Amino acid sequence: SLHIFPELSFGQSFHLALAREDCVYFLGGHSLSSDSRPPRLFRLRVQLLQGSPLLSCESLDAGMSISSAIITRTGPTHKYMILGGYQLDSQKRLECNTVTLDEKGIHIEHLESPIWIPDIIHSRSWFGGNVGEG
Repeated sequence: SLHIFPELSFGQSFHLALAREDCVYFLGGHSLSSDSRPPRLFRLRVQLLQGSPLLSCESLDAGMSISSAIITRTGPTHKYMILGGYQLDSQKRLECNTVTLDEKGIHIEHLESPIWIPDIIHSRSWFGGNVGEG
């Protein structure tokens, strides 16, 4: 089946996606329609009822202007660390955050950044992945 969500219809790429139970959270991303990285946070909820699934999508406050970041799980629960990424096309995001998913939703906190080596600060590329335990 096909589901269309107006909140996501403008197209985005290089976002972060995290899931817990019936919710998928989309954080940041590069907007294809405006060629920008607006601070965004969406929650896609999937309820598996008898018959067809019920899907809803909502825009939440506390989004981040981020794309192409490195994200890794920090333990067996739904706790993650976000490293780096981009804020603008030519501006790296030399920051870190922790993200926790629990029964109440998503919680994002600033984390003290490491001392970035010059190779990272001055390189032209920065892509990440890996949501295994870090």
